[in-house]
Amino acid sequence: MIPSMINQLTYISDTTIHLLDYIDETLLSKRPIENKMTIWDICVHLAQIPQADLHIYRGYNANQMQIYYGESQPVNIRDAKEQFLEGIQKVILHLEQLTEETLSKEFTTYWGSEYREGEWFLQIMNHLVHHRVQLYSYLLILKRDVQVVLFR
Repeated sequence: MIPSMINQLTYISDTTIHLLDYIDETLLSKRPIENKMTIWDICVHLAQIPQADLHIYRGYNANQMQIYYGESQPVNIRDAKEQFLEGIQKVILHLEQLTEETLSKEFTTYWGSEYREGEWFLQIMNHLVHHRVQLYSYLLILKRDVQVVLFR
């Protein structure tokens, strides 16, 4: 199961980077849907997700997470890509250290939800896929010719 999880995470990562390649400075402030994130907001959030979700798994509390989000702000698309890829590598390294038995080990998030380790790593992938599709949709709304296959 763990190699399959890593394989899926790698595909999510590759396609997210491919989407980020479509972003230029002219798009960053665009907000295709009123009262929702800008393109840049999504890019920043995608950059932060892998490391943030690992921090949650490792027991960070709400205050520690707030500090993480404040201190992990990329300044441009290149930085966002680098931060995202670094976070993905940390998630993959962690997954590689797990065993099938540890996937059922339980932990509690700072907001009180209980997860098994394997379930949490599925949540990380779901979180990434959610915002990847959000970015993809925004680009389509902005009439960009996006040539990224999100599912295989």
